[in-house]
Amino acid sequence: MYYEVYLDQFFLENLVMTVFLQKICGKLMNRSLSWKRIWLASLTGTAASCAVIFFRPFSGWPARALCRLLPAVLTAGLGCRPGSARDICRCTLYLLAAGAFFAGIFQLVFLVWEPPALLAGAAAYTAADRLIARQRERMVLGEYRTRITLADQGDRCVLTGLIDTGNHLTEPMTGRPVSIVDWQEAEKLERFRRILREKNGYLLIPYRAVGTEKGWMMGMVIDAMYVRYKGKEIRIVHPVLAVSREKLSRDGRYQIILNPLHIAAG
Repeated sequence: MYYEVYLDQFFLENLVMTVFLQKICGKLMNRSLSWKRIWLASLTGTAASCAVIFFRPFSGWPARALCRLLPAVLTAGLGCRPGSARDICRCTLYLLAAGAFFAGIFQLVFLVWEPPALLAGAAAYTAADRLIARQRERMVLGEYRTRITLADQGDRCVLTGLIDTGNHLTEPMTGRPVSIVDWQEAEKLERFRRILREKNGYLLIPYRAVGTEKGWMMGMVIDAMYVRYKGKEIRIVHPVLAVSREKLSRDGRYQIILNPLHIAAG
C-alpha cells in the first residue's frame, strides 16, 4: 500500500496537535507551562517525529518502538519541566495518556462531523479542556463536602455541607461564626417554622455578596450540629445558622455552607 504524504502539511498539523497535547498534559499534571517552553518542546518533538517517519532509522520492532517513543520523551522532557529521570518518565506517561485521551475525542469529532484536521484538533482540545475542568471541580467539591446533621428540639435533619474556607460570616453582637443553610431545609425544623409564624425569636445576620452592597439574612440558634470531618463526628453546641432565601447550590450538591470556625469550635 502506498501513501503520499506532504511534509509541510504533516509537520504543521503535528505541531499544532502537539501544542494541544502539551496544554492537556499540563492540566492533567497541574503544572503551569509557559508558551515559550510549549512551543520549544512541540517544535522539537514534531521535528523528531518527522525524522523518524521519513528517514525510518530502525530495523526490527525494538528499535522501531524506541524511535516511536523518542519524540514523546523529547516533548515531555522539554515541555513539562521534569526535575529528574523518574519525573521525565512520569511526564512521558502523562503525555502518552493525554495523547490517547485526545485521540479518542478527535475520532469522536470526526464521527459527528468531518472538519479540517486543525479545526477538529481545536474542537477536541476544547472538549478535553472542559472535561478536565469539570472533573477537577468534582474532585474539589468531593474533598470539601461532608455530611452535616442538624438537631433541634427533637428534629433531626441530615444535609450535605460544603466547607467554605472563605466563609467568615459572624453574628455581629457576639462574633460567633455563622453557617448558611437553605431556606427549604430550615423549614424542616419546628423552631424555624415557629419563627416564621410568630415573627419573633430570630437574629439578623448582615452579609455582603457579589452584586449586593449589603443585605440581611434571618438567623437562629439551634441545639446542636454534627459534622462528619476526617472520619470523626464533631458536635457543635448551639451553632448560629443564617437562612438563605436563594438556593446555595443550583444543582443541589449541598444544602449548607459550613463556616470552618464551627469545626474549630467543635
